This record gives sequence, structure tokens and C-alpha cells, in this order.
Amino acid sequence: MRSVLVAVLVPVLVVFLIGPYTFMPSLLEYAVARDVQARLGAERQPDVSLKSDPALEMLAGAFSGGHIVLKKTEIGGVRAERARIDLDPFDINVWDSMWSGHVVDREPLSGEIRVEVPEEEVSRLVKVGSDMPVSDVELKEDGMVVKSEVSAFGAQFPVSVDGDLGLSDGSLVFEPQSLEAAGIPVPQELSDKLLAGAKFDYSLDRLPYETRITGVRAEGGQVVLTGRVPSIPLGVYPGG
Repeated sequence: MRSVLVAVLVPVLVVFLIGPYTFMPSLLEYAVARDVQARLGAERQPDVSLKSDPALEMLAGAFSGGHIVLKKTEIGGVRAERARIDLDPFDINVWDSMWSGHVVDREPLSGEIRVEVPEEEVSRLVKVGSDMPVSDVELKEDGMVVKSEVSAFGAQFPVSVDGDLGLSDGSLVFEPQSLEAAGIPVPQELSDKLLAGAKFDYSLDRLPYETRITGVRAEGGQVVLTGRVPSIPLGVYPGG
């Protein structure tokens, strides 16, 4: 009789333990993705991966990290090729989440963010924000070149302004350093005017989740913004 009871209970216990472990990650990842998409108003649902180490800790709602990836999305008024948030360890109220159908977190998520902005989007931002007419923008590993045309000596000729990308008071800035004019000498007055007009800044205060950008660099034909997301609220808080 005992052997029969054991034979019946063991499979039931295995299903009880393995069942949630098998399906819970996918359900929670889908719920997080749906929540983030709704809060950002994104056209596409982000890719979400949650990790728990050791794995069975997820049954208690303890996760060691994970990531949220949005592709070809607009974030804070900037069209990004890709935005990725690497999550800090966090806790989720698993059973309330399963019953309610949405994620119930014990505290907002947080993590490091990386936003990849393609060259054509940088060009658009510069054209909108620059005081001089901009024909093209070229990203380099050590900065950026802004191209334009000016009139001098009764003729039109191309000029290139070389400078550095950086951050200032929460804005992406371009600081002009030098001017090239296809071998044609540019009068000092006009040169100074062009350099001043090429200076550009774009406020990043519209980024969601109180995101703070702390780094910027040109990399592989795109601008990479890095920083920190301190608070990603999800679902409905118990008692809220």
C-alpha cells in the first residue's frame, strides 16, 4: 500500500514543483513585456529575459537579473535602433502576479541602460537643433563631423566642422573643434561664425523611467548612450 501511495504522490509532487518552474518564466516575461510596451506606448513588444540563480529561487519570486530589449523604437523623442536595460536583482510577488494576470513587483525594477542611436537619427537631430544649414553628419570613433555649405568670395563651397560629442546638464552636445573648407581659406570672422553655429545640444530629459544618461560615444556608425534607470514600476502594487 505504501509503495502504491509513493508511486502516486511522487509524480504529483514532481508536476507541482516542475510545472510552475517550467511555465512561470515565460508567463512573467510576457507580462513584463506587455507592461513595458503599454507604459512606453511602443509599437513593438520588447524582448524580455528574466534570470534566477539558483533557478528554483524564482518560485519564491527572487530573480538575479535579466534584460529588456526594445528594437527600432522611439524613446524620449529619439529614434533608437536598439535600447537594452540590464536589470538588477529584483523580487516579484509571483502568486499575486499569476492570479491577477499582471506583474506585481515588491519594488520597482532598476538597471543599466544602453541606447543605440543610428547615424541618420543623429543627423536629423543635428539638422533640427543647429543654427547653420546641415547637409550631412558623419560619425567617427573620436567624435563627429558636421558638413555644410557657405558663401564666400561670391561662390558656394563645402565646409566640414570636426568636433566632440559629450554631455552637459542632461543634454547631448556637440562641441566644434576645427573647420575645414576644401582647401579654401575662410575669413576668421566667417570661421568663428560657422564654429559657433555648428554647436548643438539636445535635451535628454524626456527619457522614460527617470533615466539618467552618464556616458556618450560614437561606435560603429552610431551614437551609444549609457546610463542608469532607477525605477521601472510594473503592474499594480498591493494596497495601491
